[in-house]
Amino acid sequence: MTSTVLCALACCAVTRADEAEPSRPWRLPPPKGNVPFDEHQLTLNMKVDNRLTPVQYTDTESDSEGDTGSDFLDLSLAADVGQSFQLEGNEQGVDARLDNNFTAFPEFTGGIVVVGDDIAMKIGGYIKADLIKDFDAIGSTDSFDTTTIPTSGPNYKNARFHARQSRLSFDTRWHTEGHTVRAFVEGDFFGGTPTSSDFRLRHAYGHIGRFTAGQTWTTFTDPAAVPQTLDFEGAVSNVNRRQGLIRWDQPVWDDFLSLAVALEDPQINVEAPSLVMGQGRTEFPDFITRARVERDWGELQAAYVLRRLGYQPNGDPVITGTGWGLNFTGSVFVMEDTKAYYQITFGKGIGSYRGSPDVVATGPDSAAIAGSFGWMVGVHHQWSDAWTSNVTFSKLHMEDLPGQDPDNLLSTTYLAVNLIANPYERVFCGIEYLYGVREDASGAEGDANRLQMSFGFFLP
Repeated sequence: MTSTVLCALACCAVTRADEAEPSRPWRLPPPKGNVPFDEHQLTLNMKVDNRLTPVQYTDTESDSEGDTGSDFLDLSLAADVGQSFQLEGNEQGVDARLDNNFTAFPEFTGGIVVVGDDIAMKIGGYIKADLIKDFDAIGSTDSFDTTTIPTSGPNYKNARFHARQSRLSFDTRWHTEGHTVRAFVEGDFFGGTPTSSDFRLRHAYGHIGRFTAGQTWTTFTDPAAVPQTLDFEGAVSNVNRRQGLIRWDQPVWDDFLSLAVALEDPQINVEAPSLVMGQGRTEFPDFITRARVERDWGELQAAYVLRRLGYQPNGDPVITGTGWGLNFTGSVFVMEDTKAYYQITFGKGIGSYRGSPDVVATGPDSAAIAGSFGWMVGVHHQWSDAWTSNVTFSKLHMEDLPGQDPDNLLSTTYLAVNLIANPYERVFCGIEYLYGVREDASGAEGDANRLQMSFGFFLP
């Protein structure tokens, strides 16, 4: 089987092609506008008489059926549609030099690609099965969320098998007016309750030129610096939110430096005692800007968020305040097979960007915007073509606010160490040790140990 399968299957079209013009080849016209297809040939597989048959085209000005001399791009088994639909600028989180990168979008080359009239769609994703053994109590059985570690009560153990991190994506691209347009949709199965496997939307966005609109990684994060853990949750300080946004990316200096500005969905987390009732309020979108440097040795990024937050106790006026945050990230190849990465995040009212509170209720009719400081360091090393390892350590500290509930989160720690094998192409298996600590505002602490084994199968 070829590494690239370009499927153009429309039942009625196939029937008519077989019955009316059995000898006439299918043709893909050139793109409109000034973005030509790559000179490389493409691949098309046709189903004829229940056999999957490669159809090869050659460049020609006309054919026996009387075409008028238009140039058509021909298709062959050796080629690849990816170069014809390259986007302007680089995509965050895509680093072909890293094996087992669970954050990156599927590359638009090879694999299952459906080709139409100046349009192509790549079907991507992977299957990931997680086998989890908890040696201590933790509230999140499917991911290692250290904020759910209990600080009191009896201890218990747990075992859990699931495949909720499995993903399916559709990446569609076409040409128009000198640009490549992209529509990308991806989902996993972390929707619904912790015991269900409902399909959940991860990404759904469109991209043309430098403009992006839809739901995808927040501009405040840096997917290229996300630790490659088998655990789905990841480091406690890592910003891993995907949300609705509109964004403009602008190169400044020869693909060395780029800037971005965005307006994004203003989600808010409120932490309140059980007897205190109220709602988080947001009147304006979050404003985010970032500067990014990309070189062969790695990348550096600085991002800033400004937001307006509100909290409304039941029956009382809305209490408002301003939140802000800075996120400094980087990943550097210290050796050819070793990548080091870091993150430093701090600010006020940015807890929801990492699953902690933005606002803390300090009384029946009072609240305060919570400050936070987090950091993360890690190393990704490739031992050989078949073996990789990742080590990640992270801490998050919340501001100790007067009047808050003693059970509120004060700090949390996260450690992950793994070994991943790639015994076959697009197949991986690995084992990971996880350790976490939670400390409450009262000083009470709890810790947890977990062992996780994962098996995965990437779509080509």
